[in-house]
Amino acid sequence: MIANCPKAGSNSLLRKALATLLAHSAIIMPCIPGASAAYGQETSEIVVTAQRREQAIIDVPIAVSVVNAKQVENLNLSTFTSVAQQTPNFNITYARGSNATPDLTIRGIRGVASNGRLNESSIAVYVDDVYLGDETSLAGQIFDVERVEVLRGPQGTLFGRNTTGGLVQFVSAVPTSEFTGKASALYGSDDWVALNAAVSGPLGDHVRTRLAGQFERHDGHHRNLATIPGIRKKLAAKKVWSIRSTTDFDLGDTSKLRLQITKSETDSESTPNFGFGVWRDATKALCSRSEIFGSKCVDAVVLSGQPPQGKFHSGDAITELSRDELAIVQGLTSVTAKFETELGAASLINIANYSKFRSRIGIDGDQSTSPSARAGSNVYVQLNNRTRQFSDELRIQGETNSLNWVVGLFYYQDRKTNDNFINVRNNAGATLQRIQSVARVDTKSGAVFGQADWEFADRFTLSAGARYTVENRELKIANATLLNVLPTQNVLARVGDPDPVTKDITGRLSLTWEPTSDNSIYASYSRGAKSVSYSTFYSNPSPAALAANAALTGPVGQEHVDAFEIGSKNRFLDRRLTLNASAFYYIFDGKQELLSVADLSTGVPISTSRFLNVGTAEIYGAELELSYAPSRRWDFSLSGGLLHTKITDTPLILSSPRLGVIPLEGLPLPQTPKWNMSATLAHHIPVDGMGVFTLQAEARAQAKQNFVLNNDPIVDVPSYGLVNFRVMWESEDRKYNAQLFVTNAFSKDYFANLNETTFSAGSLIAQTGEPRLWGAKIGVSF
Repeated sequence: MIANCPKAGSNSLLRKALATLLAHSAIIMPCIPGASAAYGQETSEIVVTAQRREQAIIDVPIAVSVVNAKQVENLNLSTFTSVAQQTPNFNITYARGSNATPDLTIRGIRGVASNGRLNESSIAVYVDDVYLGDETSLAGQIFDVERVEVLRGPQGTLFGRNTTGGLVQFVSAVPTSEFTGKASALYGSDDWVALNAAVSGPLGDHVRTRLAGQFERHDGHHRNLATIPGIRKKLAAKKVWSIRSTTDFDLGDTSKLRLQITKSETDSESTPNFGFGVWRDATKALCSRSEIFGSKCVDAVVLSGQPPQGKFHSGDAITELSRDELAIVQGLTSVTAKFETELGAASLINIANYSKFRSRIGIDGDQSTSPSARAGSNVYVQLNNRTRQFSDELRIQGETNSLNWVVGLFYYQDRKTNDNFINVRNNAGATLQRIQSVARVDTKSGAVFGQADWEFADRFTLSAGARYTVENRELKIANATLLNVLPTQNVLARVGDPDPVTKDITGRLSLTWEPTSDNSIYASYSRGAKSVSYSTFYSNPSPAALAANAALTGPVGQEHVDAFEIGSKNRFLDRRLTLNASAFYYIFDGKQELLSVADLSTGVPISTSRFLNVGTAEIYGAELELSYAPSRRWDFSLSGGLLHTKITDTPLILSSPRLGVIPLEGLPLPQTPKWNMSATLAHHIPVDGMGVFTLQAEARAQAKQNFVLNNDPIVDVPSYGLVNFRVMWESEDRKYNAQLFVTNAFSKDYFANLNETTFSAGSLIAQTGEPRLWGAKIGVSF
């Protein structure tokens, strides 16, 4: 929420120095928005709930970034990726396109949860204080939000579950006591239509409600290069609708009940990959990187007589599959009840949630490198998942002149089931093999937690908190079957410990000094833990592979992190300039990572994956966020991060088809670019009688990164930058608005993912980024 507050003075000498420096600066960088204010907006306080109570962001001793409601609307933020673009050292990628499950990484901690979706990410996702056990279920929930908070670093005290990397909290807009509403309509590339609306107001003296909904669809932003007669040319279509009702009931003078119901349905498509040959010719001599990505090389498919492909561009993909086969069909129903009451010197809050989520994702698994899209046998993968979860959190919190405190209990349980199929077919579409994996994991978790913030001296605050968690993640089913050929293999019966119970103490200790009301410096230590995980995506269901499948299954042990951080938050020039900086050092024990491999037992490479504990790792880096509004006509913001990761101690040695035996010790963690930067530049032009026009440039850039555990440099994703442009208008009374925009304005060709799991067949597999897109949007509020 944004709350107005009086301006606070700052040191006049420092103010003059900064004003002189910024006024004479010769460097202006176009960028992606951080905290730009609308024209005419008064200086305001950014309030967050990073510590489960409303606080000014400057008072929170945590590295937290906020995307407010205005930014969400202006930037059309409907995906996780859009949120990540606002946050330093926050990286989101998609192995199967932006309609599918995101892979979240904060400060080098990758939150992959595997194909089976039985596990949970190291980056926790919350919606209105409710933990999502499967972040895929967020797909239709990013609408009508008040703000998005990104907390970097382990949050093992007040949030607790699987937050070794950090968390993302979506805060929905709440019912109002007066009748209000808003609506917007967008039209753009590939018949892209997005509709959003919300209406809010009283239903009586003691009841207020808000009803919000969204609908988004397009024909697909990717192009199918397959040359099969009659094949469709648009890929990765999207269709999502969602509705949310939030109703507040006043129960007497001191109590309130909020009932929230969310329903979402998805009927979209996954995005097929694009393959590159790596051999120069039939001698299988390795090409150079420039030759590979220039599409000048061949693989086993092309050597067998299939035609080679042309040079790649963002938005390219190849598939022979139909829309139904690539379908992503999902449904979410969620009900939350939040009860609050005043107890005199304290408040009691109870939040209970029940959610159920189903998902079916179709994937082109043969990952073709030829526009023929066929090579004798094709792989089609179906991932079917169902989740039911219940959580309840009870908190009691209060404050005195020098002490803020909170204590609470938390209970969480879920049942996750997957039913996955690998279908190997010939060019005529006849099924040669059909492999089924079925698994189920039941989770029960309970915790007690507490935190106290004590201002023990003028401008000095000591915060201490701890959480004790007992958790059981029991593997209930684990089967592998070669359908109609072999009997079902009961993998569960061979798993050594399918019913592990873990107990953890996590927490946080920090010291904050606020020399003025506009400056704070903090130092902190925090500890986080992540649950055990399982690998249940089996590609070889033969009896001979039973023992190997059981060993593959796990459970994979927990990961723990000890994090040390220092930071400073500052406001200068009557709060027209904000500057936040942080530096951190992590020690990881048992870091969970995903190893992707190619199974050749079917005669065609099938990419599969498994979890590993890679041992001990260290991570350190720094971050900066700056926003500056020199006048009501200009807004400027810049954020960036530096990152270093290294596996420091591990017994693991991998076998790579290109590099041979690779010790993991000394290698960086996957998906960790050494630097990233985002920024924005906005110029507001007021026109009498018409309102305000805004010209805005946005950009994000990042260093090269590698997606595979063995860090093979042949699959380094090169550094790249993307630029967007936007022209916006808002009426003088702020009731009406409109915009024209273009993203990836310079049609940059880049990769969203790249791996070498099929290298033994002479190819690399890529997920290409989105091409240049355009759109127009109009909106009204009342």
